[in-house]
Amino acid sequence: MRILQKVTQAEMNTYRRQPTAKQLQERIRRDGVYIPAGDKAAAAAYVAGRQGDTSAMAAMDRADISAAARALQEKAAGPAQAVQAEDSMDWLNITPNDEGKYTAKFTSSAQIAAVLKRGYLLVEGQKVLLDKQQQKDLAAAGRQMEKDQQQVANTMMLEQQLASASQQSDAWKKNAQQQSRILATAMRMMKGRQVSRTDEKELAEGAPDLYKLAKSAGSLEKIRESQQEKQESQRISEANERQRAAEDEPKDYSTPPRSAYPTYETQVSIEMSGGEPQIVDAREVTIPPADGSGTISV
Repeated sequence: MRILQKVTQAEMNTYRRQPTAKQLQERIRRDGVYIPAGDKAAAAAYVAGRQGDTSAMAAMDRADISAAARALQEKAAGPAQAVQAEDSMDWLNITPNDEGKYTAKFTSSAQIAAVLKRGYLLVEGQKVLLDKQQQKDLAAAGRQMEKDQQQVANTMMLEQQLASASQQSDAWKKNAQQQSRILATAMRMMKGRQVSRTDEKELAEGAPDLYKLAKSAGSLEKIRESQQEKQESQRISEANERQRAAEDEPKDYSTPPRSAYPTYETQVSIEMSGGEPQIVDAREVTIPPADGSGTISV
């Protein structure tokens, strides 16, 4: 899911006047914040970022009060209000590795955007500031992660479309073959030829009126099949049996599950230096398929 932010009313009016939604879709694909389906951590990061925007707007609307009144407010609020809501990063996945080393893991651009907006991470309650270069590295890794995630989603969608097209094609082929057999069987019956019970049943069920006509016309034919004609009729019936068996054979139209594809995340390495955490690097990491199968090319 992509969420487009900061769209002006003038832009929306322009998009509404377009005959199609192509321009709007391109804008969403280019500038929208991507949140993977079912990723609760990414959703929480986005919501936290939006709450920060709301708090900032509310601050602009707040009336100025005297220093004495502000002091009374802070005293009444108590220590629980010391940490603002926007400083909370409960959604951030930070795991300890070796002693004094940590890894922060991001699975969506929404999480990365929330961190870049603040300019720091929280590790063991301590702020880890990101300098400009580190912010650029994190943003670049996040863009590559989002690109790879989108490629996986596109590949999965293409696999599903191909499977659906294959299933539909097989259904059309089966129907065409059945209609061809029905007409051929009717023609043979009209000429007084022998047909198998299965062929006759298929004609009777698929085209009842044609079956009655063929049956009636065949009974009026006073020809006598030669041995060669009987063998030909038997050969046609056997070929029809093989064709029906092939049509009824179960086919697998399933597509690889999400676990068969690699996943991507952005990781930030953090080390304690002089008792304070420092960021070492930021990079994209490819995680092999969860089901242990070979990686599907995307």
